[in-house]
Amino acid sequence: MMMILSMSIGTYIMSKRYSPYSSLLEIQNIDDKITQSFIILDKNGEPLDKNNVVVKFDPVQHNPTWNVNQLYLDTLLAVEDASFYTRKTNGFSIKDTMGAVVSQVRKKLGKKVVSRGASTIEQQLVKIMVFGSNNKNSLSDKIIQLIDARKLSLKYNRDEILKAYLNELRLTPNTVGVRAASIELFGNDMSNIDKNDPKQVAQMAYMAGLGQSPSVYVQDFEKSGKERTLTVLSIMKDKELISKKIYEQTVDMVKSENEEFTLKRYKQQSTPKEYQSYVSKVKDELSRLNLPQNTTITVKTYADSHQLKELHNIVEGTYPQDDRLPNGYIEHKESLTALSVVDTKTGHILGLATNSDNPLIPYTATRSSGSTIKPLLDYAPAVEYAGLTPNTRQNGSSFTVGDWKVNNYGNQNFGQVSASFALGLSLNTAAVEAFQMTNDQQKNSMMEPLGLASYNPKGSTYTAEQAINYPTNVLALSSAFSVFGNDGVRVEPTTIESIETDSVKIKLSDVESERTMSSSTTKTMVSMLKEVTGENGSEPYAGPKYTGFSQDTYVMKSGSSNFESSVPNSQTKSPDSLLVMASPEISIATWLGSPTYVDATYAPTTYPHETANQGRVYLMNSAFKVMMNGREAKSFEFGNEVFKSNQQSNPLIPKLDTLSDTDLDKLKIQNKKIDEKDIDKYHSLEEDYLKTKEILDQTYQD
Repeated sequence: MMMILSMSIGTYIMSKRYSPYSSLLEIQNIDDKITQSFIILDKNGEPLDKNNVVVKFDPVQHNPTWNVNQLYLDTLLAVEDASFYTRKTNGFSIKDTMGAVVSQVRKKLGKKVVSRGASTIEQQLVKIMVFGSNNKNSLSDKIIQLIDARKLSLKYNRDEILKAYLNELRLTPNTVGVRAASIELFGNDMSNIDKNDPKQVAQMAYMAGLGQSPSVYVQDFEKSGKERTLTVLSIMKDKELISKKIYEQTVDMVKSENEEFTLKRYKQQSTPKEYQSYVSKVKDELSRLNLPQNTTITVKTYADSHQLKELHNIVEGTYPQDDRLPNGYIEHKESLTALSVVDTKTGHILGLATNSDNPLIPYTATRSSGSTIKPLLDYAPAVEYAGLTPNTRQNGSSFTVGDWKVNNYGNQNFGQVSASFALGLSLNTAAVEAFQMTNDQQKNSMMEPLGLASYNPKGSTYTAEQAINYPTNVLALSSAFSVFGNDGVRVEPTTIESIETDSVKIKLSDVESERTMSSSTTKTMVSMLKEVTGENGSEPYAGPKYTGFSQDTYVMKSGSSNFESSVPNSQTKSPDSLLVMASPEISIATWLGSPTYVDATYAPTTYPHETANQGRVYLMNSAFKVMMNGREAKSFEFGNEVFKSNQQSNPLIPKLDTLSDTDLDKLKIQNKKIDEKDIDKYHSLEEDYLKTKEILDQTYQD
């Protein structure tokens, strides 16, 4: 407590000074509403979304009265700065600072506390005005914010500061200010709210708590967003802003599986459902551009409206099923579905679809990749850097990595197998072995240009479990797999072909492309992936006999997660099932699985895993047929491009054109010895780590 008191006194003394940013602290009064009207067209000029007006900014006013409901204002201050109107200090609160420190200490001790910050409204406004998105929350930044907050509070009264704060908040990518954000999210401007209506009370609670982490609470509305809403509702009840009865009714509604409490932007009522996923992605890209205001903007995309309708029928399960596919239909009441299609050579996003009411699912729902990650994270780096070939002998039987026993599907053991056979049958043991052949730098040198590195919760390091279980989404997967049909080059995916306003075309930035692996590695991977759809592969029903396309014109890889491998035909649990393909023309990713957005928990179902697996084949084969209509199926072509990476390759591998059979035999023996040595070293380090962790845990508890 003495330390806290000293810090508070020191903070007060420093607050008497001014920062170098003081000249920026001028509140700008903008009283005009700013809108943009979008007309979104398909590639043939057919409308996907007509005159969709986006309110970019709707000013908050406080004279003569607030045009934002008092319930929202009271709730916002209760959550963010309870002493805003009552404290005597200018721009900061000693009590709140001490309370935040004590709250963090209690949290560290395992106590259940409501997370609160120490920043006042003035400090948060300064942070937005001076630092914007570049704020690092460092100690020096905090000190500058505190000094400037005091200056701001001496220059403007509390109403003026609160008004400016509400107008400066960035709560969605498309809007500035709370009123515009509320219009986008819920369809109301927060001016008239009935505090006896649980639905409107829930919306106010969500909006008041949104500022803590807006991107998370919007994208993960069903889990994180609703949890935050419940936290704010608890504060509203404690502060007596709402009655106990309304609190209980609102909590029940938020927790209900009914869709009374949801985001309007998910619904897009003015947009036909078959276009909603694609239009959502278009708007997401538009929100990142600095476009003219108060005008109509015409956007031409790369989609074909007819194909989008067909993809919608596929994800809904109403597209005609191929009679040769067993159990192809999907039990949609139990599973969600998603599809993504990109042009392999150009990166153009040709289609997005889902049977979910949330159209963002294809490009925001992060789920486990299952085995679809194996060609990208495990085998391609091993081919590029460690000399793995289709004939390399691999372990097809169970083994242990640390405390994890690596099993194949159904606990099957195959002994020594070729790498090509292992990938074709999707053996986990061989994939983890391939994963261990390269280091994190080598993996990152591919995962970054593949567009997958950012999904890694562990940053630039990888764990063995990720060899068969990596977080991603269907758009990211279809984009990453496109490299196999484009000689190892990935083009950044985009929906937008052109943007015009008043017949003036707006220049767009050039699309970025990057080599992810050498031509030789790409060729090797394509040859190995062909085994997947072969007679002995893991996906024979996605083979030429069923798709109608030559084996030389496409490759596929399946993946499953969220199931008990020891019970492959469980009747009571539904896995996440994925299937991804690449051809020289298009790349497609499909997914079906549990409705849970983040946790990927089991979903009850009446069909076994094998039926779910056939469901993904129905999705893929149908989408492949629709998207290839009118296109010529071409064979893969490969150049002689070398993968120019800053990462160091395996020094044991000489130039391939100088290798003889004898050299390869010696190299295999040498690599095996080094692998054995590395594994022994790894196990030793693992034991030391576990012992140290046990000591540290006990010390922390003491």
